Amino acid sequence: MSEQPIHHLLTQLSERLHASAAKRSTERKPLSCTPRPQYAGAVFYGGTTPAATLSPSDLPADRMALSIGRYTLVLGVLPDVPTAEAVREAVRRYRNQCVVARSHLNPDQSIDMQLILVGPRGSAADSDWLALALSIERDDRVARKLVWLLPDTPEEDGESYDQFIKRTFLAKPWSEPDQLGNQALDKLSDANVKVDGLSHSLVDEWKRIALDQEKTPDEIVEALVKAWEVRDLI
Repeated sequence: MSEQPIHHLLTQLSERLHASAAKRSTERKPLSCTPRPQYAGAVFYGGTTPAATLSPSDLPADRMALSIGRYTLVLGVLPDVPTAEAVREAVRRYRNQCVVARSHLNPDQSIDMQLILVGPRGSAADSDWLALALSIERDDRVARKLVWLLPDTPEEDGESYDQFIKRTFLAKPWSEPDQLGNQALDKLSDANVKVDGLSHSLVDEWKRIALDQEKTPDEIVEALVKAWEVRDLI
């Protein structure tokens, strides 16, 4: 792949993700962060002919790829203007990039691939961008998608990123593992859950409970179990 300049937002995001991975690493479970430039290229794995290469018009101008643990991440930047047409085209190109990345992965690795897109400065408080971000994240074709909308000033980026990362696999619900008592874990085991399929409403309820910062770990577990017990009523 030929060298291309990296958008400064992708460089910053990559650095933040690297730092988050380092914080999550332990001696028993190290979490390495590795650049994967070949995943952000234009050529499918094993391709040697023009037919195995995507044209620039089918790929995003700004992209980066890396792996953190078992997860493969494709990073990208959304357009400056929140129009549906511009965003659709950007997402189309990033989906194509994810297809290239998937060609380098085995089926199990493909399941854990994610696309993280960064919105422009000030998009976090823009109603149009909030609606577009929600639409992007609902599209689960090729890869799971997450959108980080930037606040008004760079000084707010740290806090904004901390809120964003709580929605990813790098989230750390409890600062110390011991805070989640064995008794609370037993309650989940006692539920004797056999999942043949979960309703969207139950999944949404579990997400809401897990992200409730006012609950203690034990209260979260209690609420998760209760939501499961009354799942037919949700």
